[in-house]
Amino acid sequence: MPDPSQNKAYQRKRAWLALYSLVLSFVILISIIAFRFTFLFYEGSVYLTSAAYGIVFFYFLFFSVYSLIFSFPISFYSGFVLEHQYELSNQTLRGWFWEWTKKQLLSFGIATPLVLLLYALIWHFESTWWLWAWAGYAVFGLVLGKLFPVFIIPLFYKYSPIRDEILKTKIEALAHRFGIKIQNVYSLNLSKTTKKANAAFTGFGKTKRVILGDTLLDSFSHDEIETVLAHELGHYRHRDIWKQFGFGIAVSLIGFWLAYQFLNRFSQSLGYEGAGDVRAFALLALIFFIFNLVVSPASNAFSRRAERRADQFALENTGEKSAFISAMQKLRDLNLADPDPHPVIEFLLYDHPAIGKRIQMAEQFKPEPA
Repeated sequence: MPDPSQNKAYQRKRAWLALYSLVLSFVILISIIAFRFTFLFYEGSVYLTSAAYGIVFFYFLFFSVYSLIFSFPISFYSGFVLEHQYELSNQTLRGWFWEWTKKQLLSFGIATPLVLLLYALIWHFESTWWLWAWAGYAVFGLVLGKLFPVFIIPLFYKYSPIRDEILKTKIEALAHRFGIKIQNVYSLNLSKTTKKANAAFTGFGKTKRVILGDTLLDSFSHDEIETVLAHELGHYRHRDIWKQFGFGIAVSLIGFWLAYQFLNRFSQSLGYEGAGDVRAFALLALIFFIFNLVVSPASNAFSRRAERRADQFALENTGEKSAFISAMQKLRDLNLADPDPHPVIEFLLYDHPAIGKRIQMAEQFKPEPA
């Protein structure tokens, strides 16, 4: 077993980096507003084009580049330096930078049409734009959920079928019990970038699928993999993706309404002409940032509850208590997870229960009599 202090040290640094990243994001947004960079971005956009949507595009481009310049050092340290320091990464510097660049281009490519649509709604629906924007956000979330496993993940990793025939037979039998077609269970080449092991259940409708990292398949026994798969199938049976989606959409309605209220209240005092003034975009981003910061503990708690249910489901439906415990122990060791983080850190940052709690729950599990 690896030195537990190493897990603690690694996760402590990750927690501090998460905190620094939040503070930095806040400072970036405040600096754009306080030092009137938002006016500079707007003037540069007007210099390049007189078209209304062109101005929005260039403003968002300047806004994004400014943010990336200041957030890059933390991204580089957390994504490359720290992972190599603890021997968790398989990436070269060139490989990491290329993957990071792809993520930024993809994020900008997805976000830009949404920003343009947002201003179209603000300009055409002065008093109800927030409601239309929320509806658009809901539709976008649904579409992205469907497309993410089919188009987004393959941009970074490669799917492949499960090659171990014995394991495949076990997976087929387990999946058949819960009505999921076996062609929706895939291996993913996570080893391309990391030594960590992971699994996920993602997608909506026909695009839903269970993904098992090749690092997990290479390091876990068949019984351990079966418990991990059963956990993911538990999410499928409990409709957790739909529940998480519904929770996020319900909460976001409050966020859009608050954005409407605060933009109307503070825009003119900051020198903007209202919500439709592109220079107010940084204020809008700040409002959403603070709102997401406030509601993220509730979202994480909602997710942890779903993960506990999926763990319970795996234990009840496989009967492999010892295999579940050993799988959690391997995840702890491979991912350098802190089995017992500070309760405040777990409350604020964890969307899964701490590994120690998951192991303890399994140790105390008693199957129901047949």
